Amino acid sequence: MKRILTAGVSALALVAGLLSVAVTPANAETIRLPKTNMAACVVQNGIYCVESVSLTTASGQKIPLVYVPSGQAVPQEAPPTDFFAPMARIKGGKVIDNNWWTSQYQRDVFASGTAELRDLSSLLGTANFPEQGAKFDPATKLWDINKPLDSYSYPQMCWDPATKTTVKKTFGECFKGAVGIIQNNEVKFYWLMPTAADAARNITEFTGSTFIDLAELAAQQLRPVFGTTYDAATKKFAATEGLIIPIWVSQNALVNGWAVAGTVAAAPQPDAPSTTTTPTTETATAEATTLAQTAPGAPDPGIAVSTPAEAGRALTGRWTHPRWHELNLGALGYDGVAVEARAANEFVTSILFTDVLPTLTDKDKKVSLAGLVGNKNYAVGLDPDLVITVKVRIGNMKTGVTIGIGTDIIVDQQSTGEYNSISITGSAVTVPLAAKAADCSGETGISKANVRQFQMIAYAQNDDRTGFGVEGTSGDMYIGSNGVCGLSTPVWNNETKEFTWSAAAPHFAPDGVTVNKGFYKAIIPVNDAKLLWGLENPNDAATALQITLTTEAGGTAAALKNVSVKNGRIIIDVSGFEYSRPKLKIGIKAGYKPSKTMLNKTSITCVKGKSVKKITAVKPTCPKGYKKK
Repeated sequence: MKRILTAGVSALALVAGLLSVAVTPANAETIRLPKTNMAACVVQNGIYCVESVSLTTASGQKIPLVYVPSGQAVPQEAPPTDFFAPMARIKGGKVIDNNWWTSQYQRDVFASGTAELRDLSSLLGTANFPEQGAKFDPATKLWDINKPLDSYSYPQMCWDPATKTTVKKTFGECFKGAVGIIQNNEVKFYWLMPTAADAARNITEFTGSTFIDLAELAAQQLRPVFGTTYDAATKKFAATEGLIIPIWVSQNALVNGWAVAGTVAAAPQPDAPSTTTTPTTETATAEATTLAQTAPGAPDPGIAVSTPAEAGRALTGRWTHPRWHELNLGALGYDGVAVEARAANEFVTSILFTDVLPTLTDKDKKVSLAGLVGNKNYAVGLDPDLVITVKVRIGNMKTGVTIGIGTDIIVDQQSTGEYNSISITGSAVTVPLAAKAADCSGETGISKANVRQFQMIAYAQNDDRTGFGVEGTSGDMYIGSNGVCGLSTPVWNNETKEFTWSAAAPHFAPDGVTVNKGFYKAIIPVNDAKLLWGLENPNDAATALQITLTTEAGGTAAALKNVSVKNGRIIIDVSGFEYSRPKLKIGIKAGYKPSKTMLNKTSITCVKGKSVKKITAVKPTCPKGYKKK
């Protein structure tokens, strides 16, 4: 018997229905993604390559990775390009700021005692606003290096004090105030601010202040107490306390190449010995079996200790960091990640498939898949606490919808003029892997392994052979799931105005007892929802759309459901249902009246004798006495 759960809303099928609405974009072309894995751009620069990979730890530390071809050593970490440390600001003989962190260059300028703060707000938007390094001519009262006038129209993200949000505006709209830090008639640097009043207020606040470089004190992990006094003759503060390093400094140190005062100096270390394990005894074999069934993909990842891994298939290289192990990135037994990005198969070159894989490197620096011990064809699970960001160049491709295998995924598309690129950010999710197709249906299938994976499938909307997508949509729609052994593209039914979408996974985990659970997630820009469904008010999503979740006999339809509208997107989460093969159906609730601009209306012809009427509606029906022609 099937179990059916009806919820207030869903959008997963909404996203995927783009496949069946055969509207080819006006700017369609032939997309030919490479059929073999793209190289890293640093190896083979072009319009199809993997541009960058980075990780963010659970503590928020951003770690850019470097690409290392198989057989080559990891490059030594470059010396820091800047030294970040705090300054103290003294006014009225007392410390009024003890935690202002800046670069060495800025500290040198402020601590010199010869810098002045000058209000440059009136010059913003004119041809005489100075660039950093510009020198002032007292005779002409002009600067010798000025900001180009066209740069004021450049778009960028900036803080809007009125809405207290980050918004996209032009440079000229973002900044109306500027304070120049001037030394010997030269602009050492300047501060840009939302308003001229902000600039004037900062000049008043900072005038009369003395600045002390705290780098030496920070090396002792100390700073002056707020409000204490400073003896300029002895260069001593009356009282000190423990140093506090701002989180933003730690998070950005690796990205920007900063050495940070007060932290443990750590020179780049060679990679730790490989954790490759080859079972050769009965005990090792038994341990391998247990690990293959439980450790890598267990629902509870447990304590992060180094998990044995076995070298699987050869890989062409890895993305890693000189301090991979020191940064605790190798806690789960792998020493880097490989990114395989290519066309989904040799028959369809307008669908991008991207897979992030854990790697192992042997003593000869050869890179292989980090496989499960005793089952090396399956990768060990990726660390669920790491946020992965992968950026891929995709030529002229424009995506219509993206499917992600991961959690908390964000997809971003960009264009440079030479090529388009797509980046995906998120964390790995536990995926039940089937040994054979039969395990993906019914309630008896047992997964061969449960492995945490991170993958992306992106469909082109501007390919003249598939026409995937609806012309006018943004291409920023996203759906996600972990039911990958039967993942289908949703189908749009233009008669019923419904989408159906299915996924599948074995019912049981490798232990044969634990039931595998699944999730669906959809993110739809509100403008796309209006185009597709006629939702004039995005907040209507919770009341206008209806989700029906059907599972096979024996499965449960119990699930957590959440619908929200944030930052111009409708976000739908459904999670906690049981596999093997749930089916999702989405349609408009009876009684909801969509906008007249709705794209997916249908026209029918109705006849009554010689009288003919054309009826156009979301679900058109003939008037009483008329029959559909």
